[in-house]
Amino acid sequence: MAKKIILRSRSEPAFYTLVGISCHLMDYRFLHLLNKELGFNFSKEDDFKIKASANKEVISFSLYSCKDEDQRNSFYLIANFSQDIVLIPEFKHTDFVMLIEGDFKKQRKDILLKTIRSIPKVLTAFEIKVTDLKNPETFLTDLEMHITDIRKENKQKIKPVN
Repeated sequence: MAKKIILRSRSEPAFYTLVGISCHLMDYRFLHLLNKELGFNFSKEDDFKIKASANKEVISFSLYSCKDEDQRNSFYLIANFSQDIVLIPEFKHTDFVMLIEGDFKKQRKDILLKTIRSIPKVLTAFEIKVTDLKNPETFLTDLEMHITDIRKENKQKIKPVN
């Protein structure tokens, strides 16, 4: 009799929260204020790269990350614009997209949005429903693969002490 093997791609389901942010600040200035207000420590990562469908040119979007070990969340801030290309065309009025990986409770989300909105020159901050994206699987899969590559590189940089 044939045996069935069930493969699971994840040990646990992934939880994502997306936040759109519109502001009149350059990314480095916005990150300085964000780190100051939220007590985060965002750091620059390798740019998130995609191929533009029109001319197959590779477009780079700035990417920053930080971790909240206590709450088991990872935060990624991605510029929504590069050259004249918009990463998420459904939200072309949004300058940055923050992806929060892990379970993120409504109360914490409300505090995060309120704090971001209080930063000078931030016009608005709002939750983006994954269902509002045209191709959420493509965007999230590409980003997750990029983040996985970054984590691998970071592990290789840290060498165990013998």
